[in-house]
Amino acid sequence: MSGFRVLSVASEGLRRLLWNSFAADPALAELLGTEEGIVFDNPTETAKDSSRRLSLWLYHVAEDEHLKNTPSVRLSDGRFRMTPLALDLYYLLTPFALSGVAGHQMLGRAMQTFYDTSTVRVTDGQPGGVNEELRITLYRRSLDEISQVWQALREPYRLSVCYQVKVTRLDSARNDASVPVIQVSAEWEPHLDRAVAS
Repeated sequence: MSGFRVLSVASEGLRRLLWNSFAADPALAELLGTEEGIVFDNPTETAKDSSRRLSLWLYHVAEDEHLKNTPSVRLSDGRFRMTPLALDLYYLLTPFALSGVAGHQMLGRAMQTFYDTSTVRVTDGQPGGVNEELRITLYRRSLDEISQVWQALREPYRLSVCYQVKVTRLDSARNDASVPVIQVSAEWEPHLDRAVAS
């Protein structure tokens, strides 16, 4: 469970994972340049700067409905905090290389990295801060669905893939002073069970 910085820390963790993988291969590291070559901007903005080589764009955030009914969190002082907001993050990964071959290599390495490291823990190093285990999966989208994203950007289609990252938990800042019901009991009253004589 984490504070409001969880979205940025998750994105930074994914970028660091990709960069470490690229940096391990000198030829691939040269294609990417530096870690700053992986950007969080949408593809339209990424294309404006030739030093940007890989767009890891968070294009959609959705609530994970399967975790909506988890219980409230008990705090150390006996109060309860509302259930954390469980989020699924959707990223569009797009290479911007100087050639088609280089773009294919970059995309292939990125996909290999996310496949081999499908679970990653991200933290911000702060006490009580972000500490999440993320699950990274290739998210199947039809060509038509991806094309709609590119149409919204008003950009010609580029080779890209979608990833779903789940689950990030965003802690609620609201505490509940009420105490949840733990046990309900009722006393039996004999006169209520008697048949009424007519």
